[in-house]
Amino acid sequence: MVVDKDLSIPLYKQIKKYLETKIDSGEWEVGYKLPAEKELATRFQVSNITVKRAILDLVNEGILHRKSGKGTFVKKREEHNLASFVSVQDEQETRKAYPHKTLGFKTIPAEEAIARKLGIDQGDMIYMMNRLKIEGQKPTVIEFSYVPEHLAPELSQNDIENELLYNIFSRKYKIKLDRAKVYISTMTAKEYEASTLGIDIGDPLFVLERFTTTATKQMIEYSKLIMLFEDAKYYLEVQL
Repeated sequence: MVVDKDLSIPLYKQIKKYLETKIDSGEWEVGYKLPAEKELATRFQVSNITVKRAILDLVNEGILHRKSGKGTFVKKREEHNLASFVSVQDEQETRKAYPHKTLGFKTIPAEEAIARKLGIDQGDMIYMMNRLKIEGQKPTVIEFSYVPEHLAPELSQNDIENELLYNIFSRKYKIKLDRAKVYISTMTAKEYEASTLGIDIGDPLFVLERFTTTATKQMIEYSKLIMLFEDAKYYLEVQL
């Protein structure tokens, strides 16, 4: 393959995309050893530095890993069960392994869009929580959560830093939860997501929107989770 030097896309990104295609298609399986950088540079008719940059990007994203003196290999990607985002037990285990960092916590009047999602009036007071999930010292998920203040009076930042929201509802407020409905979509990173997750503007992201209701059919929580798209596989396992 020869890269197209007339395109506005940087050469290293063209090479990176080619390598990703080989991996995603299964042609290069987990454990596959990549050709040497010098060989790839000859194949693409670019400098060694350009190839190295493409490879380092994939290493940093957890797709490849390098072994000193042995070469670069396709790495097994992390797998995450989507059910963990709605299951108290699974989320508890996830929280232990991958802690959150609180980026913001405040009480604000609900704007129209959020009020509609929570089934309350515009201007009603809500808690707005912004957290960042850390995995292996790397930010992986931005989480925005919104809760009506009247359903969880005196909720504090300390509460959410030491406990899961679902557990807080159950233990502190004795609220019985009924179900969580999750919508799945994608988006591209804008300036905020790019800077927070350490990626480029325009990179693809995976989005989960979670609506949680109580046993009395009240909407108690709306959350939006924005997560890295390329460095993990997401699956849903259903017991039959």
